[in-house]
Amino acid sequence: MNSAPDESLPMGDPPLIEHPTPNGVTEIAQRLIRFPFTPPDVKLKKDDALSASKDWFTKHDKNEIDRLDNLDFYASSGPQCVGVVPKLHNTSAGMEIYQLPPTLSKETFEKTEGPYRAGVTKKYSNKRSGTKVAKFKVGTMAESGLACFYVSRLLGHLVEVPPAIYRTMDVQEFNKVGSQAGTTGHPDCTTAWANLRAMVKSDSPKILLPGGKLVFGSLAQNPRGENSSPEDYWTVGSIRGHSFYKVLSSKSPVANSLNLNDTTCLQDLALAQDMTRGVILDSIFRQVDRLGNISITVLQHYVTNDGKVKSDDKVSDKDKAETVSPFLPLKRIMYKDNDDGMQWGTSSITVSPILNETHHVDQTIYNRLQWLAGLMQDSEPGSDAKIKDYFVNVVHISGDNYDKLKASLIKQAASLKSRVDSKDVLVDLDFEGTMKRLYAKEGEAAQIKKAEAPGQ
Repeated sequence: MNSAPDESLPMGDPPLIEHPTPNGVTEIAQRLIRFPFTPPDVKLKKDDALSASKDWFTKHDKNEIDRLDNLDFYASSGPQCVGVVPKLHNTSAGMEIYQLPPTLSKETFEKTEGPYRAGVTKKYSNKRSGTKVAKFKVGTMAESGLACFYVSRLLGHLVEVPPAIYRTMDVQEFNKVGSQAGTTGHPDCTTAWANLRAMVKSDSPKILLPGGKLVFGSLAQNPRGENSSPEDYWTVGSIRGHSFYKVLSSKSPVANSLNLNDTTCLQDLALAQDMTRGVILDSIFRQVDRLGNISITVLQHYVTNDGKVKSDDKVSDKDKAETVSPFLPLKRIMYKDNDDGMQWGTSSITVSPILNETHHVDQTIYNRLQWLAGLMQDSEPGSDAKIKDYFVNVVHISGDNYDKLKASLIKQAASLKSRVDSKDVLVDLDFEGTMKRLYAKEGEAAQIKKAEAPGQ
């Protein structure tokens, strides 16, 4: 993404970034704010709200959110300058934010590549110059995407859900961009845009703040390194055919299905854990359109000399210096779009059969579900009210959607606990623990070497 955040800016101080507009109104972008509770398994340094491991909100999350916060929809040049154009493909309406090449001005890009282009704008694609760095959505889609990011972190940093922030946009800018979407590549997208324009015209409180000058929604990071899966993981039938699914659907312990003393087990173990975590998240959110919105990303996994398992799409010199294991390129599941959730009246969702046939879960998501469900039922004095306040005023979802999310999460926690208690589900998926154990000797040797080094 364009602008590098000021990493010295304290988390949550200030809580908002303001963006003055040419029309005299001020847009706001929400920064990351500390959650009022910390789960027992997360080890934080004193006075630090961010985890060094991918098990909670991380420094990387804060930095990516600050990058999103700093994007300026009006700057004509400089590091914060971006192109703002309508999404014209697939079925939903929204805006796409592009980092532009030096040879292309914002004005030219938005004028020439914003509208429908015959032969370029297609039903499911619309190639544009530059790099898409973010997507802006409004309404229930925005609330779903925002809440999914936060819940994914609360439950253990699940399935690489990309950061998303609450963001407002000048209604005049929204109308200007929306006017380019009279024709799109998909009839459903055309209809969705017509509906959005009508909502703005009628001053709908579902997408407009009081006063009618600002549209509110979510600005979500467009993930780097993600690809649609050539192996077609994402129909129920094809999922059932993959080797990692044989691990999930077996009622025998994971150790009976995989040789956990061999590094070749790690790929199936990683995807099995990701799939379980993902379908639990979708079940909580009643996400109806997941199978078309799962991607695969290849991350480099390694064990550090202090015993942590880390993963990233790029490897730095610092990473190379601290690893005690080889860098293992493993496929991981990424939930890139999370705006079709909160379908609370839906009795069946696409991933339901997968969850019903799953007989294994990892300790982190199981414990976190029980922890969060407990807090939502006042396991600590006043905890439910504090969490609701956080979701309404920091995450920016409606009180009604919070109440329904809470009920769904509590139901999922109780259902999973019942299945674990009856031994229908075993808590024995442990990707990180297995990888640590496989390279334990190398880690011990690194610790001995460090202890023997001069000055230690």
